Amino acid sequence: MTEKLGILAIGHGSKLPYNKEVVTQIADHIAQKHSNIIVRAGFMENSEPTLEKAIEGFSGTGVTKVAAVPVFLASGVHITKDIPKILKLDQKGCGNLTIDGKPVPVCYARPLGADEQIADLVFKRAQEVL
Repeated sequence: MTEKLGILAIGHGSKLPYNKEVVTQIADHIAQKHSNIIVRAGFMENSEPTLEKAIEGFSGTGVTKVAAVPVFLASGVHITKDIPKILKLDQKGCGNLTIDGKPVPVCYARPLGADEQIADLVFKRAQEVL
């Protein structure tokens, strides 16, 4: 059996629409570049779909493994406590989602962090305004 991978892009959410749009566009870019990956976006607060609804969005896709990726720069309460609790992760950051009545392995990625690509993007944005 070949694996069918899924990515759950997790955003903070906001009362303002831009936050949702950015996370959704990031998920869309991933899906467009990697057509063999099923990508869903879900949010912690003030935006839809919720994380739980985004997980339901994998129904019928045949995913066999999911990477949950927080679209956050750094760790905070959502990253360290709330998301692992919702996803029912073990100490190593893995667990199982129930999709179409079956357990599907999920593992939790680190937030974006101080990556060189993020630094390059910050520099690019600085150049744009200078």
